[in-house]
Amino acid sequence: MGEEEHFDCLIIGAGISGLDAAYHLQEHCKWASYAILERRANLGGTWDFFNYPGIRSDSDMYTFGFYWKAWQSTKPISPGKDILVYLREAAEEQGILENINFNTDIETAAWVSADNRWHLTTTTGSRYSCNVLFGCTGYYSYETPFEPSFPGQEAFSGKIVHPQKWTKEYDELVVGAKVAIIGSGATAVTILPNISNDASHVTMVQRTPTYIAAKPEVDPWAKFFKDWLPLNIAAKINRWKAVLLGALFYQYCVRYPNHARKLIKAGMFNEVKSVMDREEFDKHFSPPYNPWEQRFCLAPGGDFFRPIREGKATMVTGHIDHFTENGIQMKDGKNIEADLIISATGLTIQQNFPFSTMKVTVDGKPYVAATHLIYNAFMISEVPNFAFVIGYTNASWTLKADIASMYFTKMLNYMRSNKITKVVPKEDPDGNVKHEYFSGGLSSGYFTRSGDILPKQGDKFPWKGGVNYILDLVQMTFGGFSTDSLEFEMENKKIS
Repeated sequence: MGEEEHFDCLIIGAGISGLDAAYHLQEHCKWASYAILERRANLGGTWDFFNYPGIRSDSDMYTFGFYWKAWQSTKPISPGKDILVYLREAAEEQGILENINFNTDIETAAWVSADNRWHLTTTTGSRYSCNVLFGCTGYYSYETPFEPSFPGQEAFSGKIVHPQKWTKEYDELVVGAKVAIIGSGATAVTILPNISNDASHVTMVQRTPTYIAAKPEVDPWAKFFKDWLPLNIAAKINRWKAVLLGALFYQYCVRYPNHARKLIKAGMFNEVKSVMDREEFDKHFSPPYNPWEQRFCLAPGGDFFRPIREGKATMVTGHIDHFTENGIQMKDGKNIEADLIISATGLTIQQNFPFSTMKVTVDGKPYVAATHLIYNAFMISEVPNFAFVIGYTNASWTLKADIASMYFTKMLNYMRSNKITKVVPKEDPDGNVKHEYFSGGLSSGYFTRSGDILPKQGDKFPWKGGVNYILDLVQMTFGGFSTDSLEFEMENKKIS
């Protein structure tokens, strides 16, 4: 093993969160040395990892992009390849790229109170240490997507692929094929219109319908502001317009779910009424939950509905009984012919969240996620000098990455100013905090499936939060650094 390389801060992951964290460190903690450790050969995280047809942002780029680098396109929903170009430009312009160590896969991360440092070892034996660790690895597992097994699937004569494992081979297999997509989430809603022109026919097989809204490909207001105002002013207006409209729409759905359901369903029916009567529409487009209890899907230019109107795609709603040699047999007796089956059945949350695949110990004790509490949607109880990013589920991921990164720099500066070497969230045993499953505010399958293995959240501040951008903005960005429920160690003296 080589000599251990030490930094004030190490960032794990060079996706959107990691790049955002690096920018804030450079801007607000100029004194701090840092590096980003990225296990892949490229930056971008999700946008470098996924290759399925049509991969795109599922929230508007005016808020999904960085506030410190304006998103200049008038297209609010953008392809993954454009996002990847944007991220590389951002990293190059800010001098972040030179601080990224690629192909650096952390195998173990050990906190040692004897020196109040994290000690990291890679799969190749390289060693790093830092005073503070910042986890920016997202929330889903790259290694294990959610792939439920179906009766008889070994009898199917064609290929079965999960979008997370998509390669160019499947681009070729789609051409001229009968394709069945299992699933109704954002991935399925994205893939269907992007393969419908190449496949002979696409059938979307869903157990549970989803709320889908057609959104203009070009935002007319964004175009107006960009055409008539200086770019930096137009970018700020477009960003805040998207923030406020998104927050208002979410609150509208939560507070007036029946009215919101009628409005959204009316929009969907308008897209398919030329080919579906009301009875058929209700079967395929009536989710059994209220709007925004699960992720809300967007279809730029109404692209999801177009193949249905043109007869290139068909909806089937119900339960799968088994796979056959030539397709899928539904429990109601309907048979779906398929040459290729795309199992868009969802993600799996990291088993060791929020440490991804790292084996973590705190003073020799293995970290077990389910035994910890999430502090302010930013830190983990009993884990010293560690913070992480998990984005919003009801707004753009980057909005939370901005807030978490800014708050992280406040914590670092507070520690430096007060000569603090260790900070750890501690639950007050007399605080009567009720432990609850962490759900991100949604009832989506990937959260409900992982409730037993994820860290828990509390029922009161600071052990609960992170689902309201405006509230977080006021408390964590405009406010100071809160020491509530934190224990500090300063010059060998413990304070709390």
